[in-house]
Amino acid sequence: MSTSKPFPVPDPTASYWHSENDTFVHTRTTNDLPSETDVLIVGAGYAGAASAYWLYKQCHTCPLKVLMLEARTVCSGATGRNGGHLKPDYYREYLKFERLYGQKGAADIGNFEHEHISEIKNVVEDLQIDCDLVLTRACNVHLTEGAVDGCIKAMDALKNNPYSNVLDDIQILEGNNARVVSQFPKSPLALTFTAGHLWPYKFVKGLLQFCLERGLNLQTNTCVDYIETLGDGSYLIRTARGNVKTKKVILATNAYTSAIAPEFDDKIVPVKGTCSHIKFTADNKYTPYLNYTYGICRDFSEHEYLINRSDGSIVVGGAKPFYLKDKESWYKNVDDASLFKADIERWYSTFMQDNFSSWKGTKTEVDYLWTGILGYSVDALPWVGEMPNQKNKYVLAGFHGHGMPRVFLSAKAISEMILRGVAVEDTGLPQPFILTEDRLKQTRNNILQETGYHKYQTKL
Repeated sequence: MSTSKPFPVPDPTASYWHSENDTFVHTRTTNDLPSETDVLIVGAGYAGAASAYWLYKQCHTCPLKVLMLEARTVCSGATGRNGGHLKPDYYREYLKFERLYGQKGAADIGNFEHEHISEIKNVVEDLQIDCDLVLTRACNVHLTEGAVDGCIKAMDALKNNPYSNVLDDIQILEGNNARVVSQFPKSPLALTFTAGHLWPYKFVKGLLQFCLERGLNLQTNTCVDYIETLGDGSYLIRTARGNVKTKKVILATNAYTSAIAPEFDDKIVPVKGTCSHIKFTADNKYTPYLNYTYGICRDFSEHEYLINRSDGSIVVGGAKPFYLKDKESWYKNVDDASLFKADIERWYSTFMQDNFSSWKGTKTEVDYLWTGILGYSVDALPWVGEMPNQKNKYVLAGFHGHGMPRVFLSAKAISEMILRGVAVEDTGLPQPFILTEDRLKQTRNNILQETGYHKYQTKL
């Protein structure tokens, strides 16, 4: 399914992260929309919730009217459909980033991601958010000659970067050490580094509850159809429930950004992916537990990711070989109301036993299988900042399936720009994240190439 404008579709597939049927997802603070607001946030996922959090956290001297409009229900987009990983990505794209942005630019990205671990730990503890946050280690296993070679080259380059703060956190395991520590017998090389995992919806809910107590007006099932620029420089936000005038607007819309900001057509592309929840059947004699979260790297484009939850169940996503060759099924596709046609459920039903030594002999089943729409950026980096020549319209989107260690502090930067007039260059954002006119004009779309789509076309 492909649409001319990528608006969210109704009735998405059931994600494990929404399995508790929490009625908070339907929140409407008031019966009707206000006619005016100071700041309007489009989107009630991680980016929208983090934006509201930082606005209220940092606004000490003035009452602030903030309205949040969500097309569907709270956290029903990519955040509520991801793998639950809080995992900085130290090295997998390092060589490309160093080539494009130099040693400092590449290091700034890695350092920024690493900061998210302590920042999210602190806010979860400060607000006492019950979101199953666990700080642990990530273990990336590399299964092919190409994956191993790419990892070694990236690490060699990273070791020579004087600006990087993350190298001391990385452990390299080779040969038998890699296989024993990772519990992945097929891996000749593994890397471990600090990471975490959590229940994404509950984290977003906790941020929003903090904001609601301070005056946030949250309106779900209220799709923004169009944004009109008025003569006084303010914006008129048009919805089927009425229109709202706002001084400032934040587009926390990820994959759906180009639906209301056409400048991002072919800059932020909707990409459909899939994820699952695996549980033990009742007749298991024991419950193995993995000490790490995982990235399973067969090559750069073909990998899976998983977390081991405290009850022993697994959330795992990926499965690209099952659908990547069918471009129409995933590229520029916003249909998360349907599954892929391939039998991905069967693949995941024995995935753990087929890959991990400690899971041999166990019996599992897939009780949740869902799809979600990722906002792939054409240069693999988010777009953060004020729209060129559109004052007070801010964008926080295009997180390329890697938002958990990038969104929170990017939202802080937007808040500083709005509340204190700080220039985007002075917010601490990595320079490559910054939304500029030149970046919009010059960036070219390499998504099909970098996802490995052409590899499947060659096979055909």
